Amino acid sequence: MPAMNPVIARARTRLVVALAALAVLAPAALAAAQYPRYWEWIALELTPMTWLQTVLLVLSAATSAVIAVIGKVHGWSRALRIPHWLLAAGFAYLALDDRFAIHERIRDRILAPRDISIPGLSFLAPGDFQVLLMGIAGLIVLPFVLRALRRDRLALWLFVLGVVCSVTSIGMDAIDPATMPVDVERLEQTLEECVELLAAAFYVAALGVRLLGLLDPATSTATSSATSTQMAAQTPEYAAVPAAAGTVPAAAEAGPDSRMPTGHDPRRGPGEDGVYAPQAERTEELLTTRAGRL
Repeated sequence: MPAMNPVIARARTRLVVALAALAVLAPAALAAAQYPRYWEWIALELTPMTWLQTVLLVLSAATSAVIAVIGKVHGWSRALRIPHWLLAAGFAYLALDDRFAIHERIRDRILAPRDISIPGLSFLAPGDFQVLLMGIAGLIVLPFVLRALRRDRLALWLFVLGVVCSVTSIGMDAIDPATMPVDVERLEQTLEECVELLAAAFYVAALGVRLLGLLDPATSTATSSATSTQMAAQTPEYAAVPAAAGTVPAAAEAGPDSRMPTGHDPRRGPGEDGVYAPQAERTEELLTTRAGRL
C-alpha cells in the first residue's frame, strides 16, 4: 500500500479530533446554558441537541453517497457500492426521524394508545419496539458495510465505535421511563442523547476519513490499478480492448522487424498494403514485374 499524502493524513487526523471534541463540548455547553435544568436542551425532542444530531446524520448520508459515486468511477463492484447507498438511505431516514420525531409520533398517536407491544419484551414501553427493529435492520446490513470499509482500517474502527455507541443508545432508549424516578429519568435520557450524538460523530468521522483517503492521488491510483487488474483477470475481453487513438502498439515500438511473421526476409521492404510479405511472394512479384518489362 503506497504511503498516504501528508496533507491527506493530517486532514484525516484533524477531522477525527474535531468531531470528538464536538461530541464532548456541545452537550456540555448545552447543559451549562440551561443549568440547573440541564436536560431541557438535550433530553427533550426538537431541541438544539436534536438539530446537531440531525446535521451529523445528514453529513453521514451525503458522504456515504459521494463515496458510492467515487466507487463507481473507480470501477468498484456492486458489493462494495451498494452498502454505501444503503448507509446513505439509512442515515437520511434517521435524520428525518430525529428532525420530525417520526417514531415518537407513531408511538404516541398509534401504538401506545392501543397498547401494541412485542410479547415477552415487558421492559419495553408500548410502541418503543420501533427503535429495536431499526437496530436489528442495522445489524443485518452491518457485515456488508464493514466489508466495504475494510480497505481503510481507521475508517473501519471508527465505524465500529459508532455501532457500539448506537447499540448502547438503543438499549438505553428501550428502557421504560415509567419504571424510573423523574430525576433518574432525566439523567438517563440526557446520557442517552449524548451517546447518540457520539455515535453520529463516529459515523461522520468514519465516512469522512474514508472519503479523504479516496482523494489521495497515490491511493486512488493504486485502487484503480488493482481494480483494472482484477477486471482483466476475470474478463478476458477487458484485456483485449483496442488501444486508444494516438497510442503506439507495443509491436510498433519494438521496431519493424518485430512485426514480421516467421519466414519473412528482413532485407525486403513492405508490400503495397504496408505489411511485410513472405519471401516467396516477394520473389514471385519481382519475377512478374521483370517479365512484363521484357
